[in-house]
Amino acid sequence: MYQGPVQGGPDPYHGGGPAPRRKGGMLMPALLVAGSLGGVGVIMAGLLAYLTPAVEDEPYGPPVPLAADSTLPPQAQGGQQLPNPAGAVPSSVGPGGPNVPLTAAAPTAPPPLPVVMPPAPLKSDGVKPRRLAISKIGVLAPLTALGVDSKREIQTPPLSKPNLAGWYKHGPIPGQQGPSVILGHVNNRQGPAVFSRLKELHRGDKIKVSRSDGAVVEFTVDGVEQVSKQAFPSKRVYGNTGEATLRLITCGGVYNSKTGHYTDNIIVYATLSKTRRA
Repeated sequence: MYQGPVQGGPDPYHGGGPAPRRKGGMLMPALLVAGSLGGVGVIMAGLLAYLTPAVEDEPYGPPVPLAADSTLPPQAQGGQQLPNPAGAVPSSVGPGGPNVPLTAAAPTAPPPLPVVMPPAPLKSDGVKPRRLAISKIGVLAPLTALGVDSKREIQTPPLSKPNLAGWYKHGPIPGQQGPSVILGHVNNRQGPAVFSRLKELHRGDKIKVSRSDGAVVEFTVDGVEQVSKQAFPSKRVYGNTGEATLRLITCGGVYNSKTGHYTDNIIVYATLSKTRRA
């Protein structure tokens, strides 16, 4: 079960401030996404091309302070992308998918509503996630546990294993109540990595996670957004949920060859929709 980073230590996502905490099977927010989820590349004439420099961990601003029992309000608009007149920030997370521009929702917006009525979360004592499958984008990847290192910073999957995704083990287990988080690179020195097509997902697509207890938990995508790493929506990603939810995170936006980092994160929001035995 959850043991968490050292209490009171710096944010493992390089943000400083308190370490993540969980209560009642739910991951407490105050986390920011690791900047190393991107891969490798440079911008030439406005286009991303794969070259050789490796992306390193990226610092972030301070995490959003939240009360231990903080819970997000109900989503009023579901997962639909709202009109964006005069460049206004959409008030909800969009559905994502081809030909739908990914944009950040309003900072205070909650996660999108589930597509279907979610089943009860599973008991997950001693269980580990083993494999991630997303047939829509050709993902079939083993999962490794990600903890925190001696600097109390979150670990990331090794760039040398492009098809490996990482589950943040100090958060809920996929299928357990609360937001489970899986991180993956978008590319590495050799080319596309496990989450290179993550931004193609849209509302209604399926994500499956196989677990060590023989359960296969299926999540349905509620929405997708692209956000600046300087304004990562900690509340929306890590806020308490009454259902078993899943967040997939990678890098996106523009690759800055001078800093070695991408400008944005791609975030997929999904909710448990079905469970079965393997």
